[in-house]
Order: sequence, then structure tokens, then C-alpha cells
Amino acid sequence: GTGRLLSLSRNVAVAPMAAAPCDHELTETTDARGAAFDPLGITTKPPLKSASAAGVRLSPALILAALTISEPAVAATGDDIALKSAFAAYGHFLSFGIAGASLTAERLTIKPNMTPEEEDIMSIADSVYGVSGLGIVVTGYLRVTQYGKGWDFYAHEPIFWFKLFLLSVMGASSFFPTVKIIQRAVDKANGNPQPPMSEKLASRMTSIINAELLAIFSIPLFASLMARGVAFQEGMPWQLGAAPVVLALGGLGYKYVNEALTWEEDDVAEEVISGL
Repeated sequence: GTGRLLSLSRNVAVAPMAAAPCDHELTETTDARGAAFDPLGITTKPPLKSASAAGVRLSPALILAALTISEPAVAATGDDIALKSAFAAYGHFLSFGIAGASLTAERLTIKPNMTPEEEDIMSIADSVYGVSGLGIVVTGYLRVTQYGKGWDFYAHEPIFWFKLFLLSVMGASSFFPTVKIIQRAVDKANGNPQPPMSEKLASRMTSIINAELLAIFSIPLFASLMARGVAFQEGMPWQLGAAPVVLALGGLGYKYVNEALTWEEDDVAEEVISGL
């Protein structure tokens, strides 16, 4: 009886061990069921090489984190350029406005037989006009080369060169009034003031200033057309547009400076007779 009991105990102990699946079989069964009932792979046990695979899946997140960390620096650079571009545009428009206002004030002030106070106003207006003209050139250069549409656009835009042509004519013609105003101001400062402005000189200065006003108030129109790419010519050489600008500035500049320096008034006697 005892031997039979021992034999039965061995069979019971061995049977569960034989019936129990090994770890490898259990893993395969679990994987098979996961594959069958979990199409999205949420509960599927990953294989042994899942660590490297997880590293690959995390790499986009790491890249995104790196981009997020560097994003403020990129945004700061973009904001800095946008800020400089805004200030350049504002300075350009402000310079044009001041130039137009000062030139208008100068035109309204000039007349024959001005008082010393009126001549001072004329001198101040002309000085402000000169400074604002310099501001137009500097801010315009910055917009063309750094903060605008780029040199490749402006170089092939005929309206851009026509706008510069008007600006050069405006600047060159301003040499005559400026030279005469400086001459009168220097003589006054040296204690040798000139006689009140004659009708001939006042008429000549106002006619030139009228042409300058026409040019300065036409430029914004051509600037608007230029900004929209009207008449853009891809094959246009920039030298073709720059040549008239240089010729106008140099030729007209020489003409008006020479006219101012060689200016001659009519005889006082003739003016008196004509006044009678």
C-alpha cells in the first residue's frame, strides 16, 4: 500500500509539470492572442529588440523638443529684422512728409522784398528740406538693399528707376535756391546783408520750387506702382535705368549751381523805373 501511494504521488507531481507550458510557449501564445484580438498593438508584448525600436519612435519627439528649444532664438532673429524693416519704412515715409511740408513752407515764404524774419524762415525751411532729403536717400538705400523686395527686384523695375530719376531732378534743381539762400545768409552773418530779394530772383526760385513740389508729390504714386510690380522687366539691365539718373543728377546739378553762382540782378535804376 505504501509503495502504491508513493507511485501515485510521483504521477500527480509530474503531471502538472508536464501540463504546464514553458515560458517560451506562454509568450508565443500571448503574442498570438494579442495579434488576434488587438489590431492596434496596444497590449501586444514587444519583442526583445523593442528597446531600439522605441528609441527610433522617440527620435521625432527629441527632434521636436530640439526645435522647440531653438525656436525662441529663430523668432527673436525674425522679430529683429521685422523691427528694423518697420523703422526703415517709417523713416522713409516720414522723411518724404517732412520734405514736402518744408518745401511747401519755403514756397509760401519766398516773395519779393521779404523781411529779415521771413528770410530766416526761408533759410530754416530750406535746411529742414535738405536734412529730410538726406533721410530719404539713406532710408531708401536700406529698403532697397536689406529690408525691401531685394535688389534683384528693383534692378529690373523701370518704375523704380523713373522714381529715382524724379528724385535726382528734384535734388539737382534744389541746388539753385540753396546756393542763393546760403549766399544771402553768409553775407548777413558777416555784417554785409544783401538788398531785399528782387522780383526776378523770387520768381526764379518759386518756379524751381514748383517743379520740385510736382516731383515730390508724384513720387508716391510711382512708388505704389513699383511695389506692385507694374512694368517689371526680368531682362532689363540695371545700367539702362541708372544712366538717366546719374546724367540728370550730374548735368542738372552743374547747371543750377553754375546759374546760382553767376546770377546777376537787374540794375536798381531799371527796377525803380519799372516800379514807377
